[in-house]
Amino acid sequence: MARGRGKRTSTLALAGWAVLMLALGLGAGLVLGQQGCGRREAPAKREAPEPKKPEKKSAEPKAKPSSEAVRPQSLEPERPLPRLALVIDDLGYVQPELVTRLCSLPVPFSVAVLPYQEFTRDSADIAHRLGKEVMLHLPMEPIGYPGPGRDPGPNAILYNLSETEVRRRVRMALDEIPHRTGVNNHMGSRITPDRTRMGWVLQEVKARKCFFVDSRTEKDSVAFAMAEQLGIPAVERRVFLDDDKAFPEMEKQWERALKLAEKDGSVLIIGHIYPETVEALEKLVPRSKAQVRFVKAGELAR
Repeated sequence: MARGRGKRTSTLALAGWAVLMLALGLGAGLVLGQQGCGRREAPAKREAPEPKKPEKKSAEPKAKPSSEAVRPQSLEPERPLPRLALVIDDLGYVQPELVTRLCSLPVPFSVAVLPYQEFTRDSADIAHRLGKEVMLHLPMEPIGYPGPGRDPGPNAILYNLSETEVRRRVRMALDEIPHRTGVNNHMGSRITPDRTRMGWVLQEVKARKCFFVDSRTEKDSVAFAMAEQLGIPAVERRVFLDDDKAFPEMEKQWERALKLAEKDGSVLIIGHIYPETVEALEKLVPRSKAQVRFVKAGELAR
């Protein structure tokens, strides 16, 4: 009986050891399984920074075009067009229709109106209404007066007049021209070289706050220099457009004025209200808009 119990006891012990070993095996399997799962999840942790893909690098090429787009702004600005001031003399005695045709040219310019003529006021009114600058074309004695073709017109500034009479005639002529902002000389080759008489004239011009254009009808003129000395805004003529009224000759003078404007930055050119001149300007002005900026004479007066 004791031997039977010993067998049962050893059998039970063996069974207990077996159960214990099985439990240990299962526990080790679970632990190993958890470690294996942990190793498989590790790559997921490495993939987590995917949003940090080189987005900044890909943004850099976008920044380059913006910096390049700014680059043209740093270039030097285009050189402004040279200025051309056109003055058309002798309005006052021609029919208003021709004045209207002239002043319909779609650019700024100036007209010089003779006093005491049939259409003096009409011409000034038309020019002003169409946006042109109005000037007094002041009659002055030329060399050779009173010879043929040398009559400057009524109430002109003559060499033998007294100071009082010269000043009176200048004031009277200024009052004749509505809308006038400037003055230039009509003829005057006997007067403009004379400092005394030009002083009388220009002092009256200054009193009316007008600018002065020296038409340069005489190479020895002191009018421009004296105007500067008196503090009057002034400019002088560089080119006469229509000494010869043939179109090819006017075209040559126009091209000369364009070259002077390009060289010096500005130029003043004077023409006259001849039908031939108006027709020439209708051709010359439109084709020159890309080469010069048309301005009124007062803009060049300094």
